[in-house]
Amino acid sequence: MNTPTVFLRLPDGRTVAYTENDDRGELIEENGRVEGLQRRYDAMRDLALRPAESRKFIIRMLEEVPCDPST
Repeated sequence: MNTPTVFLRLPDGRTVAYTENDDRGELIEENGRVEGLQRRYDAMRDLALRPAESRKFIIRMLEEVPCDPST
């Protein structure tokens, strides 16, 4: 998934997805495509750090990586 994607659960219980790129947005209603997007999203989410771990990682990177504001 390299584009922003939003999953929407409709009142009738269906889930649709909205994706957007530089050129256009697309509403995806086909179950197979929505399920595929959900699987990819879930796989990436499972690899993500927890918020507290993310914060520690960012702080560590800020401390370790030199930053020259003049460049």
